[in-house]
Amino acid sequence: MIRLLAILVLLAGLAACGGNVAPAPQEQFYRLQAAPLADAGAAGLAVGRFTADSIYAERPLVYGDPGDPHTSRQYHYHLWLYPPAQLVRDHLAQTLGARQADFAERRIEGRVLRFDRVGRQAVVELELRVVQGREAVFDRRYAAEETASGDGLRAHVEASERALATIYGRFLADLRTRR
Repeated sequence: MIRLLAILVLLAGLAACGGNVAPAPQEQFYRLQAAPLADAGAAGLAVGRFTADSIYAERPLVYGDPGDPHTSRQYHYHLWLYPPAQLVRDHLAQTLGARQADFAERRIEGRVLRFDRVGRQAVVELELRVVQGREAVFDRRYAAEETASGDGLRAHVEASERALATIYGRFLADLRTRR
């Protein structure tokens, strides 16, 4: 009888604990919107493979504290729709009006080096190269920071789009002067 009473008290305690658990936050997914350029200046170039390493190869948004530049963290419930390498590749192709082709004879390839939220800053750093056949004929790193218009993550995503547009503009200008 005492044993049965102890089990009932234990079960009642467990049931009471389960009723006070708050539901997990809803996951939020973010995507980039491209603004196509009328005269991209990258005629004949396809957009090839983009890569990213470490936490930039994953979908959670990455953030840092402006007072602690040595540490990066990931949001648990705020995710990019796709990993940043795929997002940036798609965004660049849409911006340039270019096709995506990993094995095109002349293509732009890249690597995502940073894609962070630091305070209200969107910090983006990419390595972009033009590949002809198997040989890189142009290779540079580009970085841009844009201040978000607000504290929310939607404002951060929009600032990231502006940072990417700045990088693309510099890249295309470099390609024009190279010709």
